[in-house]
Amino acid sequence: MEQGQEAIQVEDFYHLADTALEIIIRFDKEGNILYGNQQAKTELGYGEELAGVNISSVFPAELQSEGGEISLDKVASMKEGMMYRKNGTCFPVRMTAFVDGAKNLLFAINVAKRIETERKLVRMKEEMEETIKVRNEFVANVTHELRTPVNGVKGHVTNMLEAGVTAEQKRTLDIITRCCENMSAIINNILDFSKLEAGKFTLEQKEFNFYQMVNHAVETNITAITAKGLHIIVNMDKTIPEYLIGDELRLTQILNNLLSNAVKFTSIGYINIEVTKTVQFDDEVELFFVVSDTGIGISQEEKDKLFKSFSQVDASITRKYGGTGLGLAITKQLVELMDGTIHLDSEKGKGSSFSYSVRLHVAQDKKEDVNVRGQFEFINQNQDMANFENMGEIFHYGTVENAEELRNKMEKLIICMEVGAWDKAETFSHNIKALVEEAPQEVKKAAFRLEMSVRKEKYDKAVEQYNGLKNLLEESIGGM
Repeated sequence: MEQGQEAIQVEDFYHLADTALEIIIRFDKEGNILYGNQQAKTELGYGEELAGVNISSVFPAELQSEGGEISLDKVASMKEGMMYRKNGTCFPVRMTAFVDGAKNLLFAINVAKRIETERKLVRMKEEMEETIKVRNEFVANVTHELRTPVNGVKGHVTNMLEAGVTAEQKRTLDIITRCCENMSAIINNILDFSKLEAGKFTLEQKEFNFYQMVNHAVETNITAITAKGLHIIVNMDKTIPEYLIGDELRLTQILNNLLSNAVKFTSIGYINIEVTKTVQFDDEVELFFVVSDTGIGISQEEKDKLFKSFSQVDASITRKYGGTGLGLAITKQLVELMDGTIHLDSEKGKGSSFSYSVRLHVAQDKKEDVNVRGQFEFINQNQDMANFENMGEIFHYGTVENAEELRNKMEKLIICMEVGAWDKAETFSHNIKALVEEAPQEVKKAAFRLEMSVRKEKYDKAVEQYNGLKNLLEESIGGM
């Protein structure tokens, strides 16, 4: 009975062995092969003749000896080797042997394909590194070559403006200047993106005045902010140390990217910057920034595209506002390099709020004058946010906020018309049309006619339409 069970177990073993992907060989103490599974018969090329072949013929390099005897201990110690086929060819294997007198088993797996795959991966990595190197050199050379003509054009335009030009010529030259500035920004973004992708972007660790950095970022955008008639509020936690250690240039770049985006996509309302200190441990401090606006906003479905390279929410955004879609992708990577995260809260048509954190170090043994913090022009000048809590009401015709915003835009519009700044006048006339969206039909029609006259740059007609709309607004909500 016991012999019958043993026979069944051996039969089961052979059946399972024949389905294995490994080479399985059973041999006696003299090294004669008693059994080879289907994989062994196929790989070694012996077929049914494998039984009876000595294992030293399969491993001649490892097991050949002058006396012709096989050392079972040597077989047991083999982990890697070359297995020879009947035709004399060989292939590398990794193996395990179980040696126990007459019942000896060897398991081996052909690693030739794995080795070749590893070699291919090494070659692919080398080729990829070389491709990235060539690409980075190309990008660096191209961006350098592009800067030269852009700066040349901008320099000549500056010279022409200083020499004196007509109002029409100045308008054209101003457009050229803006185009040069946009091109320079795109070139810088492409170069930064290339460095970030190659992992060759390093952050400097230098001492700087944090309050001054924030003030400069706002100062860079203040012309565009005031030109659009927007409100800017900057509130900073007064417990934030004045002098910190980090990469001032890249911190400015992050804040400037988000601030310029807010300005670009906001035509009515305000932009708010809040900075608070969330954690401080020894000389390390975590700062939390929020940059919010009352701009066009985006939907929940569109958020996924926002931080991807070369991606805009939709094609119309690129056509209307320009840009490569790299700004926010670079911003995200810079924030992460500073051990922080960035997040967006937004609703279509109701503005956006970008929040991000960064970790910096506090400058040691630096004397601070707390009063200095209040001397920066744009910081903590409008700390009372109560005046802006109902800013959403500006779009509801007839509210106090709406009337105030209409007065503001009407004043800026007439000034632009008088000085011939028609591009800015068109922006304000468009804003006025948006502010009277809920107004009576006659007011809406008057705003539309005004925008059309401004767009055609017809001064007399535009002034007539302006006065007509102003009278309607005074009758409707008063105080114009």
